[in-house]
Amino acid sequence: MPDDVVISLEDVTFTYEGDVVALRDLDLTARKGEFVVVLGANGAGKSTLCYLLSGIVPHIYGGRRRGYVSVVGSDPWDEPLYTTSQRCGVLMQDPEVQLFMPTLRSELAFGPSNLGVPRQKMMERARDALSLVRLDGLEEHNPRDLSGGQKQRAALASVLTMAPQVLVLDEPTSQLDPLGRWEVVEAIERLKQKGDLTIIMTTHETEEILRLADQVLVLDKGQTALQGTPGEVFSQPEKLEAAGVKTPTLILIESTLVGSNGQYDDSVDQEEGKVDLTLSRVAGQIRDEVERGRLAVRPQALSRPQPALAEPPVVLEAQNLTMEYPGPPPVVALQNIDLQIRRGEFVGIIGQNGSGKSTLVKCFVGLLRPKTGDVLFKGESISGLSVGEIARRIGLVLQNPDYQLFTTYSHEEIRFGLRNIGVPEEEIEERVDEALEMVGLTEEADLFPFRLSFGDRRKLAVAATMALGPVVLIMDEPTTAQDHRGRYQLADLAKRFHEEQGGTVLMITHDVDLIARYAHRLIVLYEGEVLLDGPTADVFGQVERLKKSFVVPPVAAQLSRELSSIGVPPQVMTTEDLYEVLSPTRSEEVT
Repeated sequence: MPDDVVISLEDVTFTYEGDVVALRDLDLTARKGEFVVVLGANGAGKSTLCYLLSGIVPHIYGGRRRGYVSVVGSDPWDEPLYTTSQRCGVLMQDPEVQLFMPTLRSELAFGPSNLGVPRQKMMERARDALSLVRLDGLEEHNPRDLSGGQKQRAALASVLTMAPQVLVLDEPTSQLDPLGRWEVVEAIERLKQKGDLTIIMTTHETEEILRLADQVLVLDKGQTALQGTPGEVFSQPEKLEAAGVKTPTLILIESTLVGSNGQYDDSVDQEEGKVDLTLSRVAGQIRDEVERGRLAVRPQALSRPQPALAEPPVVLEAQNLTMEYPGPPPVVALQNIDLQIRRGEFVGIIGQNGSGKSTLVKCFVGLLRPKTGDVLFKGESISGLSVGEIARRIGLVLQNPDYQLFTTYSHEEIRFGLRNIGVPEEEIEERVDEALEMVGLTEEADLFPFRLSFGDRRKLAVAATMALGPVVLIMDEPTTAQDHRGRYQLADLAKRFHEEQGGTVLMITHDVDLIARYAHRLIVLYEGEVLLDGPTADVFGQVERLKKSFVVPPVAAQLSRELSSIGVPPQVMTTEDLYEVLSPTRSEEVT
């Protein structure tokens, strides 16, 4: 094995106890300083790969393994975890499970001190790690008081103080807002630039790692679906889609409107196979295609549904809503919020973590009672209603479905709420069957809910909520920790409720591409106040004001502004919109 090879897997198959095959015939080689990105749908085997490299398998999760595994010259299977941890550091998607000391200083000292690292050396490591993740000056802060992005960077710093040669990152940005994701990715980029650490990172966010990856591995049901340089892997969008992986939007747009047979011409560094795409480059290529007569700009092709002449009645209203969490000092989560939600609207709510999004919707369903102001449902205050009575009118699906699931069988989760609101038994069975069929879980009706995948547990929580027959459905960050396919499945459920039942939908999310596709109206919260509120295209068009909340419009919307000089209208928000407006000329179609 060459001296610079740090990780080597050959013909590896791993089966969990219970004969669940998680990885099959896997090969992987990573060299010193290389950044390897692992993609795949939920359940593809990404986390299992992380567990194999770090020794979590078999020392915490048992199972059977076949094949050869070497990490920095040793097999994690044959040595204790405390030994492997000195060579291979692990950062999980939830920083809360890795932070437990009262100060950041003691957090960073915990690992090295347990290994007997001399005090002076330990202090040097901590200082260097904090500087790299840009948390200097916060040594005496309690990690629990940090923002989401800061917590993840703090957890990363604590891993780095162990001086590993391999860093395994298991979806480190999946639970973060846009600012937090940017902070963590920037820290990872600085690590990569040092060149002495081999990094393995699993993620669903292909846009974030496009410029960083040296090698990309795509897993599908435990097997290798694609493997190679970013240029080689991302030039096969059909195979990526089949594996449940999102092709980066810029690549998709370029290959559809400009590229030829999936080849990206000068967008790929032929020596390293890296894709070097920027918004301005793709915009320039599209302008060239228009000038050459290969693409035509047809702004009239972008059709938007016309608003009804008479506005629907208001179904949900916040009047002068102010909410404080107890201190000391008290934390003001909402300030003088005035909002009206009309029947049949599909409303997106976005903003940074801590901006008040979840607090607002919890006030809507009576889980929180505001300090001042009121919430009205169809013109009447909900203050006199119990939480159960509100649930029949306004359904809330929390971002973590595990907080809503507690019975022994999946069908019982749905039955429980229906019994509580007094639905007759004969009607209960019908509603249970309808709800399970709606979310595609009919065959899982008799399963223990926690035997389901995370995505299916989300669907079950949606089914239990919608079976109650609410007028308003609220989904709080349904895309968290979801793969590309799963997040759209959940959004489609909300869309069906909206279109087929005339329901009103409020959806909180950080996924601007998803919200651009589904929401007709967009509310941006910032520090407990409404920063922007209006039609989705109009809100995404206010780029300067959005910067205040660190919200970046969808790629297609950004491109539309770059291309406004050639007649592309500002209403473009999705790739489908862009393809409607920019289409091949007739001569190109014939060719």
